Amino acid sequence: MNEELEKMLLFCIEKGYPAEGKMIDATRLIFEERVKMNCFYCGKYNLCWKCPPKIPAVDYQKMLSEFDHAAFLYIKRGLAGNDYETVRNDSSVQLHRTLLECEKWLWEHGYATALSFIGGSCKLCKNGCTPDRCANPYMARSSVEALGINVLKSAEQFGLRIHFPPKDYMMRIGLLLW
Repeated sequence: MNEELEKMLLFCIEKGYPAEGKMIDATRLIFEERVKMNCFYCGKYNLCWKCPPKIPAVDYQKMLSEFDHAAFLYIKRGLAGNDYETVRNDSSVQLHRTLLECEKWLWEHGYATALSFIGGSCKLCKNGCTPDRCANPYMARSSVEALGINVLKSAEQFGLRIHFPPKDYMMRIGLLLW
């Protein structure tokens, strides 16, 4: 594990946002058009300010290759005896906040262009996005999937196995770049 990633994760644990991390090569991420099509069929399509089609028309594969470092951050939450939707929502928000803490740590350590992408759609606003604009523009993040990245295949090639559909636990995975 990269020394900076290790320090960031310890910082996050101290702040109450535990996660695990795995350094990756961003140029090996697997981009697929069918992943973007899944966004089109999502109920949040054109409603969430950080989801398609409201995200910028950027060549994400090229953009990600411009970063020197990349890591998958992930958390696992048990499903046994827990309501699936609660675990889904809470794990998403926890990962989101952890990624934001890592971005802050990176910014404070000289990485002005650090960036993160969350697992699944943004859930910072309890009642969803406002119709006019994003209510949390500095904190809201787009999902890894919105970029067209096949998270299951990409994670697996770096030794992270995500079971889908989840049975015993839910694994949330985000992408951190610096």
